[in-house]
Amino acid sequence: MSSRGDQRAAELKTGLCDLSFLYDLKNGPERDVVDFCMKMDVIAKKTKNISSLNGSAGIDNIDLEKANFLAESLETQFTLNNITNPDTEELVAYSVMRFRTEVTSICKDFDSPPTSEVLDCIKSLRINKAPGIDGINNKMIKNPPLHTILTILTIIHKIMTLGHFPTRWKTATVVPILKSGKDPTDTISYRPIFLLPSLSKIAEHLILKGLNNYLKENNVLCPEQFGFLEKLSTWHQLIRVVEYVTEGFANKQKTGAVFLDIQKGWTGSGKMDLSINVNTTRPPPTLLS
Repeated sequence: MSSRGDQRAAELKTGLCDLSFLYDLKNGPERDVVDFCMKMDVIAKKTKNISSLNGSAGIDNIDLEKANFLAESLETQFTLNNITNPDTEELVAYSVMRFRTEVTSICKDFDSPPTSEVLDCIKSLRINKAPGIDGINNKMIKNPPLHTILTILTIIHKIMTLGHFPTRWKTATVVPILKSGKDPTDTISYRPIFLLPSLSKIAEHLILKGLNNYLKENNVLCPEQFGFLEKLSTWHQLIRVVEYVTEGFANKQKTGAVFLDIQKGWTGSGKMDLSINVNTTRPPPTLLS
């Protein structure tokens, strides 16, 4: 943008903008309009400052230091469980390598999603979602020129056939959100929201759909699993619990239940631990890379 445009964009932040600037942009170059829209998208978002944080070096209210405190806290929370065992790690590595090098009939029959499926996924994107580190929001993805659509289709096709997911699409912007009723000065009181690039979410959706189709067609999942499955939820499992308890009352029997909640179980599990379990279901390797 021009220096005048930069100055006016800065004035927007302090509420000193006049309507003439909007008129100039509307009738100016298309590039300026795009830049303006991107700036407005950032400015319009309501942000809430994080209070002073108590970190390892004491209490600080400088933004950079607060960011470092939160980073240290998240690093500690996301540290993998220390359950190293050389023999187990070697077995897992060998199993994963052998699986990826095998050529099975399932791999030969697997095809990347059709163009219509990718386009349907793009159309279903919600325009009010925050963008990732690349700054590309869903509204931009849903209204691109034809050559951009073809580029997206090519990238998705390569991901699904080559089994390579771009590292850039795995990089997220981390936004700390204060938990309800928690001490705002304690870094543990904040839960992270990871904003991934919207394009990566399209690929993620298609990969998940491919995995779910495979698991369903091959009856891999046990019938008692209700989590992370379409049209199934905890309500259905609660109905089963009610049925068991009711049956126990009818037969004058006592009903016992064991509830297990593993704190931060997902964040403490390594990729290698998950790979050996997923590989036992023998899905298409390109969906697991």
